[in-house]
Amino acid sequence: MFKKILLAVTPQIDTQTAPKAAFDLARKRGAELILFHALPLGKDAWCSFEETIPEKELIESTRNKIAKYYAEDLKDIPNHSIRVVAGTVDEQLLKIIHSEGIDLIVMGHHTSGMHRPDRMWGVVDTSIRKVCANVFCPVMVVTNEMPKGADIKRVLMATDFSTPSDSALCYATQLARTNSAHLDIFHVLDVGQTRPNPKYYMQKMDIFIDKAMERMKKRYAKALDGISHTYHCWEGIPYTEILKQARWDESDIIIMAQYSSSEEPAQPSIGSTTIQVALSPGCPAIIVNYRARVCM
Repeated sequence: MFKKILLAVTPQIDTQTAPKAAFDLARKRGAELILFHALPLGKDAWCSFEETIPEKELIESTRNKIAKYYAEDLKDIPNHSIRVVAGTVDEQLLKIIHSEGIDLIVMGHHTSGMHRPDRMWGVVDTSIRKVCANVFCPVMVVTNEMPKGADIKRVLMATDFSTPSDSALCYATQLARTNSAHLDIFHVLDVGQTRPNPKYYMQKMDIFIDKAMERMKKRYAKALDGISHTYHCWEGIPYTEILKQARWDESDIIIMAQYSSSEEPAQPSIGSTTIQVALSPGCPAIIVNYRARVCM
């Protein structure tokens, strides 16, 4: 795993958490690293940016700036390249992901005050969601700086028993086996934030927890054969409980499906559990889009 990594780079962030994580992964795994940036060049009926500066010249200038900015980090990563293209981020990313056979995309949280409607960090309808919706390649979102040389020894997989979650679990088991890591499988009984779920007030919560625990064991037993694992379940608001569980267990990575059973794929929302977890401070989160995987 992680043999060809694509890092989306931009200077418009206060901390370089995602680049540092990508550089560390590339060094440790001996992976090929592609630094990617898209220039949002535009045109209208009266003019284009090409009238100010030729597109090729602007691309070459940007490539040189990126090389200079990350020169110190890249000197011990011999197998790397820098790709700068003109166009919208998500569309250009999709092209290179499919053509290059990327197996992991690394993105970071945008913390700059600069307003750019097409930026890939910090907004709801982010390129993260757009890319995840159209590719099989997982996306790792890094918000906090990872310790240098950090290893993947504890993986937290959040499930809601949907088909996308089953696919993400298969990816999590592969990651756990590859790294000899412990896998925590966690299900949150969603009590609702603004509209409480009435069914959880009709019986003792322990009854629902026991049912969910039994469902996880029955559903995932085959996939988890030979993997050190633990099941967890309790009630709460999903994204807050996932973050707490990851903090309590000192998880190295969180695995989540791009879409849950309660979300409409065509309409990304700020209420999305996946987005709320991925963009919150904590350990890195890997977002996995649905892909037919046989492990269960």
